[in-house]
Amino acid sequence: MKIKSLALAIVAAAGTTTAFAGGFTLSEQSVSSMGTSNAGRTSNAVDASVVFNNPAAMGELKTAQFTQAVAFIDAKTKIKNVTVGAPGGTNNGDIVPHTFIPSGYFTSGDQGGWAWGIAAYGSYGLKTNNESTFAGRHLGDKSSVEVITIQPAISYQVNDKISVGFGPTFNRVEALLTRAAGFGSTDTAKLEGDDIGYGYNAGVHVKLTPETQAGLVYRSKVKYKISDGSVTGPFAGPGSSVKIDASTAITLPESVEFSASHKINAQNTVHAGATWTRWSRLKDLPITAAAPIPTEVFDWKDSMGYAVGLTHAYDDKLTLRAGLAYDNTPVAPEHRSVRLPSADRYIVSLGAGYKISPTQTIDASYSYVQEETAEVRQALSGYSADYRNRANVYGLQFTQQF
Repeated sequence: MKIKSLALAIVAAAGTTTAFAGGFTLSEQSVSSMGTSNAGRTSNAVDASVVFNNPAAMGELKTAQFTQAVAFIDAKTKIKNVTVGAPGGTNNGDIVPHTFIPSGYFTSGDQGGWAWGIAAYGSYGLKTNNESTFAGRHLGDKSSVEVITIQPAISYQVNDKISVGFGPTFNRVEALLTRAAGFGSTDTAKLEGDDIGYGYNAGVHVKLTPETQAGLVYRSKVKYKISDGSVTGPFAGPGSSVKIDASTAITLPESVEFSASHKINAQNTVHAGATWTRWSRLKDLPITAAAPIPTEVFDWKDSMGYAVGLTHAYDDKLTLRAGLAYDNTPVAPEHRSVRLPSADRYIVSLGAGYKISPTQTIDASYSYVQEETAEVRQALSGYSADYRNRANVYGLQFTQQF
């Protein structure tokens, strides 16, 4: 196994909605926001998930709240037009296992112009699991990368229109990847690594008019240094199992998200948002190991995501939501891999919130994700195929006010 696979693990730690997110960032932190395809999540404070969405808007919630959410991802892949692969290899396309993404939040509500909160959520993640006879198993077999974030936060109301918020983030990444040791090999090599990185989220919330609100959030870059990584594989010959140390460092990019929400009338509110992510930070990745290892080249580009949504208050208890979104991938076709077969994606979402009591609310959402065809062209390694990815994402959330 080439130790440069460690690079793929750390880049995978940059995250993806399993294997289906342009920009590789999880976006399932808030089920109420998922109902509008995350349009308006920095401008519209709905529940305690505002701690992640925009900490500056925590004071918009007048009472203390606890929110617990979980998203379930059912992803499908079709692999077509395979021209080269391992002898006798298969391309079933069943590469993404069913995945649950939990999150939890608490916010104090308005405390005389101040508010505080704390959040725990998945910020990045990757899970793929190809069949044991996969034709591209020498490029990637099993992948499991998780980044869990803990974020305390505080907000302050500057005046009757402007609030600001800030929250440091503590992020732990764990990576485990396997692959065949070589083209057509039956030996397996395994990679493991973990680290903790630190960053912050900062936001501004503005009441432009009584009907219109806007929010801006900056999420900082986070540096990871994998100094205790290891690779296990048949380095001493076929059938052997030797473990060697490997290390690397990478900076995951900063992002800026802006959204606005406008209340048309007592029942309907429209939302729009855009997110810029500085993925061009990922140029290359040098690997340090017991033997000389080539630098992994990425040459990714900055990415943009756009979303629009609508919230409809059906009555005092039921709120309906809908949204559309588009994300463009930062990965150029020549650098696309079987672990990350991502392309530009389109999202359609529906959601609802129902007050089961004056202090308790249940939210649910459904999103359909469709990607453009992702062309994987690994000519030097002997694999070429077209990936067609889609996913159904379900969300359920409970909020308790105090």
